[in-house]
Amino acid sequence: MGAFDPQLSRISKLFLDRDHASADVALCKRKQFGVVLLCGADVGQSRTLQVAVLTAARIAVRCFPGAVRFVIEPQAASAPLLVWPGAGIAFSKAVEDLVGAGAALRPDEIGNSGRVIVFGNAPEPAGSLRVTFDGWIAKVGPTSSVKRLAEREFCSVTGVLAAALALSELFLSFAEISIQAGRRAVALSLWRPDLDARDPQAQGIPVEVLPDALWLLGLGHLGNAYLWTLGTLPYASPEKVRLMLFDFDKVEDVNVETGMLFGYDDVGQRKTRSCARWAESVGFQTRMIERPFDAAFRRRADEPGLAFCGFDSNEARRDLGAAGFLRVVESGLGGTPGNFETISVHTLPNSRPPAELWPELTEEEKEMLRKGQERTANENAAYLGLSKDACGRFDLAGKSVAVPFVGAAAAAIVVAEAIRLLHGGPAYSDMRLRLGTPSERSAIMVGNYSASDVAGLTFCDAQR
Repeated sequence: MGAFDPQLSRISKLFLDRDHASADVALCKRKQFGVVLLCGADVGQSRTLQVAVLTAARIAVRCFPGAVRFVIEPQAASAPLLVWPGAGIAFSKAVEDLVGAGAALRPDEIGNSGRVIVFGNAPEPAGSLRVTFDGWIAKVGPTSSVKRLAEREFCSVTGVLAAALALSELFLSFAEISIQAGRRAVALSLWRPDLDARDPQAQGIPVEVLPDALWLLGLGHLGNAYLWTLGTLPYASPEKVRLMLFDFDKVEDVNVETGMLFGYDDVGQRKTRSCARWAESVGFQTRMIERPFDAAFRRRADEPGLAFCGFDSNEARRDLGAAGFLRVVESGLGGTPGNFETISVHTLPNSRPPAELWPELTEEEKEMLRKGQERTANENAAYLGLSKDACGRFDLAGKSVAVPFVGAAAAAIVVAEAIRLLHGGPAYSDMRLRLGTPSERSAIMVGNYSASDVAGLTFCDAQR
């Protein structure tokens, strides 16, 4: 690569920063890691499994471009798309639209096409990975040791989480980050993330209502994942849902890989407008706000009181407390090769003020970051091969590593928090999860939500 490329992939950046691999080598490596989505006949009758397959497809084609294939047993292939019944298409057509018509395989063609993810009652090739769920619990692991759970459809967000966990396991193995990834069972309850998923209290209760008015603050990696997750929820009347889409940036090439909803046709357009088109295609109402979020922002009394925040700046996060929202669920992601798969979640109100949750860096910390960025730009062979432009290399060195399965997992946790709020479920002020070591998580429970917590928030019926 002779000229500096300011749009370098945030996924490939992991291999530049860690291995000093060139951008071309990193991309070639990703294109050679095959993934097969194998869907059993009963996927045609399960909304949550369909959500899982579609989410896995969205993520996989971004992580491993051109290397994703799918096999759908005939009964599931011809079954209606349950996630968006108004689309009037078969389930197989929805998968084909995401992965590509040429990506369909016959069962006898799986062979050495790549690592297989099994959904439903499909055959279980040696070395394949199972996706399963029950209630609010998502679980993945080798089909040789992980059997299907009861798969009771209490909360379809588990489909998003299960897909994210499956792609996390494959990617962490592919990138040689975890020797256990793909060989272990990983499970998480969205009802009680503080408990072992085997605990009876982790199963949760059937969802009856869903949020019908909220803000999406920031429409990048996290904002796309929030919107995708909301769009897959079983709204009885999606036309009643009102979304406030807040961002002022335009879509860039790099956003297509990390944002689950963006395509290359969106590049150069405002993120709000691209997201609005997708949201309206699944029946939601939208309103767009295109301005920076700062200390002057105030929510009006007639605007939604619930907000999902996906900012990548602590400066903007510190202004959340004074903005007038009744409830905020916020998530942040790691951005270095050593922590990119780390997720933190906070809710406001919180016992700690925003300035303590998101402290400003000291001058010493800023200088350490600057020196580290400078060393990467001037000593990493991969960056030196990008350009002789030291300023351009320095800017790129400061960009985050970002992989879409991390945002999808975070979105599942954030959306689940809001659904628990509406059902008087467990309330969490702070959570932290590292996908590479999922058993080492923390979740601070502060009791159960009450009627006073829901006051001023609106909701509508879920499909029964």
